[in-house]
Amino acid sequence: MSTTADSARIDPGWLDADPAPQIIDGEERRDGQLHDIVDPSTGEVIGAWTEATERDLDDALAAARRSFDEGVWSRMAVARRAEVLDAISLRIREETRTLAALEALETGKPMMGAITYDMYEAANLFAYAAGLCRDLHGSTRRTTFPPDLLPGGGPELLNLSFGEPAGVVAEMLPWNAPMFTGSERIAAALAAGCSIVAKPAEEANLSPVRLARIALECGLPPGVLNLVLGPGETVGERLISDPRVDLISLTGGVETGRHVLALAAKNLTPVSLELGGKAPVIVFDDADLANAIPWAMMAAFVNMGQVCISGSRLLVHESVYDDVVNGVAGAAASLPIGDALDAETFIGPLVSERHADRVRGFRDRALASGDAERVGEASDRDFPTAAFVAPSVLGRTRPGSEIEQQEVFGPILVAQSFSSEEEAIARANATQYGLNATMFTRDIERAFRVADQLQCGEVDVNVHFTPLIAAGRGEPRKSSGLSKRGLEGYQVSKAINIQIRSSL
Repeated sequence: MSTTADSARIDPGWLDADPAPQIIDGEERRDGQLHDIVDPSTGEVIGAWTEATERDLDDALAAARRSFDEGVWSRMAVARRAEVLDAISLRIREETRTLAALEALETGKPMMGAITYDMYEAANLFAYAAGLCRDLHGSTRRTTFPPDLLPGGGPELLNLSFGEPAGVVAEMLPWNAPMFTGSERIAAALAAGCSIVAKPAEEANLSPVRLARIALECGLPPGVLNLVLGPGETVGERLISDPRVDLISLTGGVETGRHVLALAAKNLTPVSLELGGKAPVIVFDDADLANAIPWAMMAAFVNMGQVCISGSRLLVHESVYDDVVNGVAGAAASLPIGDALDAETFIGPLVSERHADRVRGFRDRALASGDAERVGEASDRDFPTAAFVAPSVLGRTRPGSEIEQQEVFGPILVAQSFSSEEEAIARANATQYGLNATMFTRDIERAFRVADQLQCGEVDVNVHFTPLIAAGRGEPRKSSGLSKRGLEGYQVSKAINIQIRSSL
């Protein structure tokens, strides 16, 4: 594989000499069309990936179906499954720097942020899944029929309820957090006993390929986790339309989710969707501003705003509006911008120049139409590539405008003021999304009162991001998707009723 990348930036151990392959039934394949991998920090080609062929797709589905039906993983002793998941967790910790570098090189995610959060949580997710394996359980209830149903009373029954693996999962992964989200989904599916055909996003293949290799090296049987690479319009659609798939899981955009639902309807395949967000960050007049301002900045600009739970709408009480919005804009303007591999970088490039153009379009249209006004001095400068977009705070945003309603998925924060609690709640709920929300207040009664009225699956108080394992995220509402979280999302329930005393 030839590359024009600066060798001084890239450790030789990070990248393979060969293109990123399909991983099918424990074997690597590189028969398909080659596509370049472009480093968004430099615009240089650093490698290639191979697109799955029709044969690759058929073989991956066949391998997953066979491995599940034969029970090589689904019926393996749960203690042994836990050992494999623990081993994967350990390997992720050992390879943290390499995995973080792969994401930085391919997606522009700042490497130090990937090390301290994404890889740390990815390892935790597999360790947590191992614990779930050791604690798989159901429920048991005794019950009887009504005494007057049969002469002498009805029989007594024992009801056993428990979860079984959903089966073969088609897992569609996003590009904004491939290791973090991939580990969240794959670890839970494996803990449940499923077999998987995973398709990474076209923009983020390197770390998922390494994760699949790690899983095999740690003892996961061949065929249980298969990886196919390629566009959603071809490879993805073939996967989700195949009758051998028992569950489709997608992390992506709203329009993609609607399309997946339509395709899944043909086979009535169950679908789990985590889609977009436009999370409100509400700052009340009694909030601790020294806490609220840095959290609001982090909520909007971590990973350059390319996060589904990004706090991209800032709603501030009118009495503290100027202090908060100017404070957030000032903090954003001081964020280090640069090469994703640089240890000092907080704002790296967006995943691609095409996506950056889309983000700039939202911002520029809002400013040109008068739907918002720029706060502070942040603007695009002479960056190394067109994939960079400076963090921007847009104030006095018009309710109902495009920039206020649509998920931008970039470093653009829109701000509005409110005068009452009721207005704040109404503004917070006034989008098609319902993934998460955040509020800052010292009033615990207000916190519960407002949380009860916010139409979303997760509400954070006086904090925005929380460790995934330590805190549940709830189920999305409205156009943000439909999904169960964690292990339950990859299980189907079964009940067994046994007569233990007859009345006859």
